[in-house]
Amino acid sequence: MKTRIIIMLAAMSLVMVFVATSAFAADVSKGQFYTDEEYQKLSGDDREAYCMSLADEMTEQKDLLSDYQGELAAEQKRVAELQAKIKKIDAELNPMKAKAAALQKEIDYYNSLPTKWTVKNGESLYKISDYEEIYADGTKWPRIYRANRDQIEDPNLIYVDQILAIPRGLPTMHTVLAGEYLGKIAGYWEIYDDWRQWTRIYEANKDKISDPDLIHPGQAVKIPR
Repeated sequence: MKTRIIIMLAAMSLVMVFVATSAFAADVSKGQFYTDEEYQKLSGDDREAYCMSLADEMTEQKDLLSDYQGELAAEQKRVAELQAKIKKIDAELNPMKAKAAALQKEIDYYNSLPTKWTVKNGESLYKISDYEEIYADGTKWPRIYRANRDQIEDPNLIYVDQILAIPRGLPTMHTVLAGEYLGKIAGYWEIYDDWRQWTRIYEANKDKISDPDLIHPGQAVKIPR
């Protein structure tokens, strides 16, 4: 009797295992697959159906892969075209970058030049103007004189420790000094270095200069550039 009960329980366990196993139906499209053990338990028809599902899924994956490869090839082509354009642009930009770097270096140099100068023993306006860091040209000393008329009465007399302004750049305004006229102003090297261009100053200041032969000390005139 005891042996019969054991056999019955074992049979029931096998049935439960079979039911549990057969209850699982792999859906290949969802990434579900049978293990070797589960596959061996399938009926012939189920095996055939499973193999067909695998074949269909493989075909579909191959089609997707082919599509992706086509898209990848198209993207690679676009990337190659963009890289070619970038290379061309770089080839055009590199000389410009070099020029910009050289220009920036020049700008930095000019920005580093002094705008003030403390007179030392033995110096004159000509000598100061002739220094490389000033104007590198002694004949340009009158600009220093004009910029310091408030403290220099005689350009031949400057004193040790006197602090002089060193004007930089090209002026866009000019304050008329005694004895100046438009031709003289236009002739200054920092203005136009050509007295004949006095008409440019006159045309730009007609609102304040009615007669080009009459300008007054202290009058501020525009210098068009």
